[in-house]
Amino acid sequence: MNLLKKCAAVLLTGAMVLSLAGCGSDSDWIMKSGELTMPVGVYVNSLLENYYVASAMVEDKDADVLSQTVEGKDASQWIIDESLKTVYENMGIYAKFEEMGLELSEQELATCESKAASYYQQAQENLKKNNITQEDLEMMYQLTYMKVDLFNALYGEGGTEEIPEEELRQYYEDNYIKMAVEGFQLPDELASDASEEEKQEYQEQLEQTRAEAEKLYQQAQQGAAEGKSWDEVLNEYKSIDPETGEKDESYDMSSSNYRLLDTATTTLNSEVITALKNAKQGEVIFIEAQTMLAVGATTDINADPTDYEFVVDMIRHAIKDEEFSQEMQQLAQGEGFTLNEQALETYSPHKITTM
Repeated sequence: MNLLKKCAAVLLTGAMVLSLAGCGSDSDWIMKSGELTMPVGVYVNSLLENYYVASAMVEDKDADVLSQTVEGKDASQWIIDESLKTVYENMGIYAKFEEMGLELSEQELATCESKAASYYQQAQENLKKNNITQEDLEMMYQLTYMKVDLFNALYGEGGTEEIPEEELRQYYEDNYIKMAVEGFQLPDELASDASEEEKQEYQEQLEQTRAEAEKLYQQAQQGAAEGKSWDEVLNEYKSIDPETGEKDESYDMSSSNYRLLDTATTTLNSEVITALKNAKQGEVIFIEAQTMLAVGATTDINADPTDYEFVVDMIRHAIKDEEFSQEMQQLAQGEGFTLNEQALETYSPHKITTM
């Protein structure tokens, strides 16, 4: 049977599915395990997604993507490898989902059906060219829900492999900060053959950016001397229109600029984040990074108990996401799971139709 579960008035069991792969050619499916079959459209969709990822990673953005390399690999092989990881992970998720007796709710099924119909209507021309059906899309949405539900059933509160509260709390203490920061992007470095005019313009931009950052830092020092919090100073700064220098009366001066941040997973400027993490709480600091300047401060992450409650699920994912993905891939690489080599030959990065 195909992975796709259809929304019906009565759902008999988790095995209530629509069989598609059995009635087509030998290349209509990409993976099987017993009665479970994954249609090839799911794999082709991953090829498309990873093609676009690769196109952003190759050295020459204007040249043919497939003629280049990605992370030291032939781009075509990189796309195939990454797409197969998705196939293995999804197949593992479905097998484990079934093993644990989990089921998608009628609401989840209905949402998947609706989203698939909507997206297929928008992009059906290109989807048809790549043999991706509306049912394939519906399955992809269902797999997304399955992944979330399975993760929670394993690692969430009351799960079979529930992460101990002590471990969650320790991760929070070790990695999270609550920060309020204003960044100032420095101009891009000049080319070695830059003209004198370009050098002068660069220097002016550099000086202007530094002056603005130092001005805010001085305002923070003066505000502290007057008994103002960093939040108040920052709101006063943000309420001024940088173009006109006039105050925006609609700006909410009670806004909190402090945000929780996981320093272990963030993609924000590492120099800025490291400086803030190492700074004394409550102390406004001036940060000079390679590509930007910043003025900011941190506060106690435990002052508001709801902060931890807000991020605890994200902490679970930070701790277990990689392990979960690897376990699902390994499960689908085990005995009883068959990868369709004919489908791999029929559908390749060189044969997909990109937009």
